[in-house]
Amino acid sequence: MEIGVFILQQMRDRSVPPTRVVGDAIAQAVLAEQLGFDTVWFAEHHFANLGMCPSPLLMASHAAARTSRIRLGTGVVVLPFYNPMRLVDEIAYVDILSGGRLDLGVGSGSHRHEFSGLGIPIEEARARFGEALDVIDMAQDQDRIDYQGRHVEVRDAHVPLRPVQQPVPIFLAGLAKDPAMIERVVRRHYTPFVSAMWMPPAAVAAVRAPFDAARRAAGRDPSREPFAIQRLLYVTDDRADAEDAARRAIYTHRLVAALKAGHGRFEDGYVAEEATEHDPTVEEVLSKAMIGPPDRLVAMLQQDVAEVGPSHLSLFMNFGGMDHARVARSMERFATEVRPQLGQWAGRKPMAAE
Repeated sequence: MEIGVFILQQMRDRSVPPTRVVGDAIAQAVLAEQLGFDTVWFAEHHFANLGMCPSPLLMASHAAARTSRIRLGTGVVVLPFYNPMRLVDEIAYVDILSGGRLDLGVGSGSHRHEFSGLGIPIEEARARFGEALDVIDMAQDQDRIDYQGRHVEVRDAHVPLRPVQQPVPIFLAGLAKDPAMIERVVRRHYTPFVSAMWMPPAAVAAVRAPFDAARRAAGRDPSREPFAIQRLLYVTDDRADAEDAARRAIYTHRLVAALKAGHGRFEDGYVAEEATEHDPTVEEVLSKAMIGPPDRLVAMLQQDVAEVGPSHLSLFMNFGGMDHARVARSMERFATEVRPQLGQWAGRKPMAAE
């Protein structure tokens, strides 16, 4: 199983400039390689302090020059925001710059203020996503594109810029209940990518189930097919430190929930911190999330292995505007005290007959 680090670049403290947020993200990407993580994932967000990276491909291209081994993931490129043909070129270019290390995570987007700021109706998100993905798939297979959609039109365009990887791996985030997307995952050999945060393993397994059913129907062994999950994780032995991490997790949860619902209140680009009746308590987060000492986290990860069987694990380790030193310490402890206890973790649940 590949284990990666997810970097959101959240800006919570108004006294912290964006330059420090970005600098810390770069430092964490470099540290992830030094510590032996397999992948570093970069988010995309616009016009709010939830995440300061507007282009995960741009961040991946910079990280490519600062690293040599670690894979570089987009978590995710929001396809409706792009001209698909330009995106095809940029995907190939970043894969070339990185020596074939790009993992392309894609999604349709869900934050209304981002669509509004970019002048794109959010009601068109699903259709634009599908058409952009059509073009990306065509570019994976051939060097000429001729495509007619409702939002995308390409007339016999030649694509001479080819990526190192044939094909570039595609990770699909969201749309887990869309039968057409599930069929596409199976047909195109995408990797489903689920934000599990602190969901119980059984709930994550339920999200995986339709993909497994479709793969089984196609004559493939689901236990050997890829499935990626993202978990919030923070290593600490200190109760006060853990409680602070839980409060930061709740802060991030509030922002995401408000922005997805379209009712986030903005104050100079910052989403107002407003408690709601749906917020989990600190105790609830500490009981469910992967926050705590190494042995507890090992046990929780082993439960994911048994019930979910992920092939890829993305760890969200810097949340709620956490100080870089704390994030680095947690990353180091995961690498030295948690991962070694997992042994040769295959990350897939064996079939009953095996």
